[in-house]
Amino acid sequence: MDHVAAFARHMEIEKGASPRTVEAYVRDLSQFVATCRELGHLPDDPADEHWRALFTDRTAVRDHLALLHRRGRARATVARHIASIRGFARYLHLCGLLPAVPDGLARGTSAGRERRLPRDLTEEMIEQLLELPDTSTPRGRRDLAMLETLYGLGLRLAEIVALDLGNLDFPAERVRVLGKGDKERILPLQGITARRLREHLAGGLAPEEMLDLLDGNPPRALARRPVFEGRPRRRISPRTVQQRVAHYAGRLAGLKGVSPHALRHSFATHMLDGGAGIRVVQELLGHEHLATTQVYTHLTRARLREAFRKAHPRAE
Repeated sequence: MDHVAAFARHMEIEKGASPRTVEAYVRDLSQFVATCRELGHLPDDPADEHWRALFTDRTAVRDHLALLHRRGRARATVARHIASIRGFARYLHLCGLLPAVPDGLARGTSAGRERRLPRDLTEEMIEQLLELPDTSTPRGRRDLAMLETLYGLGLRLAEIVALDLGNLDFPAERVRVLGKGDKERILPLQGITARRLREHLAGGLAPEEMLDLLDGNPPRALARRPVFEGRPRRRISPRTVQQRVAHYAGRLAGLKGVSPHALRHSFATHMLDGGAGIRVVQELLGHEHLATTQVYTHLTRARLREAFRKAHPRAE
């Protein structure tokens, strides 16, 4: 088996990486291999000694990164390529094909990755956005429930698409979400979000099915059905979710570039603005590392500085 394909299986099975992560790593490594072949660092049908030479010399890695820079790739893209190559080198070392991981890669070399503050919407904008769907139609009720769930629970795009009816526990007021790396977390299902979900589901389920769901005891066939459908009995696609969010954001003062992730960002920022602790927000978002959540504290500090600048007579 090709080493890159074997590495992909290793990432998926042994490391529990998500399909999106595996796909990104394979795409990066395919570009790396293509560069190496183009520059003569790797033959078309490489043997084990060719792979060893590729990392022992390290010229190939530098040439590939230089090519990415010349093509104007963003720092985040270059950093991801480094992570992909580092992971592949560690895998080759684990398999005994590489005597050691090169020093630069082993130390976790980065490309000076830029930290971008995620875009978020104000609470007023969120309120206006949630007034746009036409709740007199099934699609409008679905879209409103979808927007409320993205913002009300801070879900990722893949998480809301994968949500099944069996994940909803209305009696216990909670929802089970399967996040990155198949890590499960339990979130509160209360208030407006729960109500919008009930209104959406009541329009598509038979009365007896709705009763089973509200009682918290849906049969297996019902529990496996998706919460959000694109067509009858067909799970909604990620692209459709993106299009619906962009559609309503476009109607809201012509906002562009608003994605489902912007609603997740808004959820986190508004939670911190409301006084929630950062550890609580980390748990709700399903972040493995606290540093990932701390980017939102930069947003709230930026708002404090702006409020100070506008209100304090000595700020200017």
